Amino acid sequence: MGNLTKDELIAKRTQLETELNEVQEKLSNQTYSVDLENISNLKSLLKQIDKSYTWNIKNAAFVINLYDNLNNTKIAIQKSKDESFVVELKSLDLNTLYKVLTNIEGTGIESAKTFTRLLTNVGKQITDAMNQMAEANKEIQEGHVALAELDAAIDELTLIKNGSAEEVEADEITQ
Repeated sequence: MGNLTKDELIAKRTQLETELNEVQEKLSNQTYSVDLENISNLKSLLKQIDKSYTWNIKNAAFVINLYDNLNNTKIAIQKSKDESFVVELKSLDLNTLYKVLTNIEGTGIESAKTFTRLLTNVGKQITDAMNQMAEANKEIQEGHVALAELDAAIDELTLIKNGSAEEVEADEITQ
């Protein structure tokens, strides 16, 4: 970290942490557009979640939230007679949708055909939205790496200041 003092490093860390919190807040409220193309795809998606997804205690609340949000969107689209079937999903719902679709299990050929048609129709849009979300999360990841580097530099200066810095030979680490 160059020739910065411990206080300067702490100030830099505090500033970075504040900036990261702001970015995380923004990303938590950001929505990602998924064009489901038609009401049939939306209904099929809801049916697959309801009938073919095996939930567990770890994800039940997330799946319920996703289903309710998609169902509310379906109702709103039907009431407005909107021709657009673009669904806006927050990152949590988008991530849940991706996990649900990649873990659906079914039986029977008709069920497999229905599911395959659904994935063919909307899979690319979901993947594109996931890629957008991943790109947005890179900034957060890079910020956390920078925070860790600042923490290490602060710890190093603290050890040096306290006179307890100790040199360790490479062979001592591997033993």
